[in-house]
Amino acid sequence: MFVLGLSLRLSGVSALGFAEDEMNKLDAVRTYEHGDIRPNAEHPMLMKALIYASLASSKFWNARSPENSISDEAALRFPNILFGALTVLPLFLLTAAFFDRRTGLLAAALWAFGVNAITYNRIAKEDTLLVFFLLFGFYFYLRAKQASGYDAKKKRLNYAFSGVSFGLMLASKYFPHYFGLNALYHHLFRVRERAPGEPSWKTPGLFYLLMVVVFLIASIV
Repeated sequence: MFVLGLSLRLSGVSALGFAEDEMNKLDAVRTYEHGDIRPNAEHPMLMKALIYASLASSKFWNARSPENSISDEAALRFPNILFGALTVLPLFLLTAAFFDRRTGLLAAALWAFGVNAITYNRIAKEDTLLVFFLLFGFYFYLRAKQASGYDAKKKRLNYAFSGVSFGLMLASKYFPHYFGLNALYHHLFRVRERAPGEPSWKTPGLFYLLMVVVFLIASIV
């Protein structure tokens, strides 16, 4: 699904010119090359950092293979195309964790081949990264809640992965209310009943610490 979804998202990606928001990002990234990070500063840096790396890689490629050159349109949109296609992974994992493997595969297929998802992933907008890291944040937090209270290592590991994912989500787009919705859901619903005598757990401080640290690092980069 990832390979086919990636192919659909890449097909004809250079055929359309830049949208206004994409031009703003392109101009900003070109300015960043000269050390000026002020343009487009109201938007998060994570996507623009990925675009910067993609454009730099395309220049390196074009200098060595001019007959198979990569357009600026393709280079600018490639990070979103890649993460958009990769979103089938957290979507499958989260859906399967709530329901079953068959439902997870169906959800992943709807994303991989859905016209709306493909269209949106072919535009340099922050929402694609937001959804990718958001789903991983939900998934690892759910796994931490589903793990036994006796398995401290597994719980901490999943909380840590969830904190990293939420930090990257916030660095992708400043939408903290999605983080709050996850906390509200787990406050209202129990995804696993605690066994008699099993140690109780609260969300560890490591979760919040990693989220803040990763957010700051990704935002500075």
